[in-house]
Amino acid sequence: MQSLRRLLASASFRLALLQTLLFVAAFAAAGLLALTAVRRAEHRAAHAEIEEFEDDITDRLVQDGVAGLIARSRSHRHDPARAFRLEDAQGHLLAGDLAPPPGPLPAAPKFWITYRAQDPAPPNRSLGEVMAYSRPEPGGQRLIVGEYLRLRAQQDDATLLAAAGLAAVVAALGMAGGMWAGRSVLRRVDGMVQSIERYSAGDRAARIAAAGQGGAELDELGTALNSMMDRENRLVEGLRQVSSAIAHDLRRPLAHHNQEIAQALAGARTAAHYRRALVGASARVDEVLETFQALLHIAELEAGAPGLALQPVNLDTLAAKVVEAYAPGAEAAGRSLHFFPGGGAATIEAEPRVLGEALANLIENALTHTPPGARAEVRVEAEGRRVTVSDDGPGVPAALRGKIFQRFFRGDASRSTPGSGLGLALALAAVNAFGGRLTAEDAQPGLRIVADFSGAAAD
Repeated sequence: MQSLRRLLASASFRLALLQTLLFVAAFAAAGLLALTAVRRAEHRAAHAEIEEFEDDITDRLVQDGVAGLIARSRSHRHDPARAFRLEDAQGHLLAGDLAPPPGPLPAAPKFWITYRAQDPAPPNRSLGEVMAYSRPEPGGQRLIVGEYLRLRAQQDDATLLAAAGLAAVVAALGMAGGMWAGRSVLRRVDGMVQSIERYSAGDRAARIAAAGQGGAELDELGTALNSMMDRENRLVEGLRQVSSAIAHDLRRPLAHHNQEIAQALAGARTAAHYRRALVGASARVDEVLETFQALLHIAELEAGAPGLALQPVNLDTLAAKVVEAYAPGAEAAGRSLHFFPGGGAATIEAEPRVLGEALANLIENALTHTPPGARAEVRVEAEGRRVTVSDDGPGVPAALRGKIFQRFFRGDASRSTPGSGLGLALALAAVNAFGGRLTAEDAQPGLRIVADFSGAAAD
């Protein structure tokens, strides 16, 4: 009983039931219109047939006279649907077998009349509805020619009965189809719910079947839920990696911080000694705060960069400003930084501050991980809306290029260099937030990082 109630309450069954009711209503309306049109056509056809029959009776009356018509009516069996009645001036029947119309006749010489006829002979049974035409004849006689409509009424009743039966069959098929569709959808939904419950219980490999009963809508829903679970798994794995990396990378500054405090407490208790210890401790705290600030910024960008004021950004103009800011420092460190604009046509929708910070991180990465005398280049390609930052340093092995954008990733060669290992991760989050892609390539020699905005929104 519970499963039946659930089936009847399902959206698929209700939709099928609604469609069935609408079809039956439309069928009934169309049938009513068709029946009205058919009855009008039958009415016109009956008029024409009665007029034709009246002409035939009149011809016989002219040819054979009243006596001949009387003799003919007694010896000849007429069409059971049509009959005539010839009356004298007093309304007495002279010939024919048409049941007389009730009550006084209209005063007009010629007229059409529809009436319910009764058999004059006991027990006066009803003969149904009659459509008749009346006209005067010489000598005060009157000819009434009519048609019994019961045969047409029987045909109409049979048609209505057949239509009602067809509507009942359609309704039954619609109900059966609705129940079948409802059961199919419920089975699919039950499977989806079971997969979600397994996933919620800790089975991270549980997934919803990509295709099955229930229609394309449930397939799309299943695909979306699978994508959500995949994304959640990646986020959980990323959180695990970040937690591990935080525990590993923040241990060093916190350990130094603790060591400096211990040394300050164990050393000479002078103001200068304490001041040096506090300055060192403050630097370590600032380092930790910067790391957490970078992590928070990455999380905000990965969440869709809410609150960013997007505006048209010219890649040439932005890159020129960042290169101009870093060029003196690069020269002072014995490295060269060069800029090659793309002609000023490359424009995307972005937040200038965030995109500039991402480009600065790419340039800083190229200058930090190359030896003195190295050359770094920033190029803007207007046609593909790409920005590349390359250097001729030692580069990154192919097996590690996909990992350099991970949080806190630091290769063996860069363990001794300053930094938190979050610069490239922050650049990746920013480029993705503005619809771009960030990839690393072999510059032969060195490393080339490409920010491709060909699929991003343009001005």
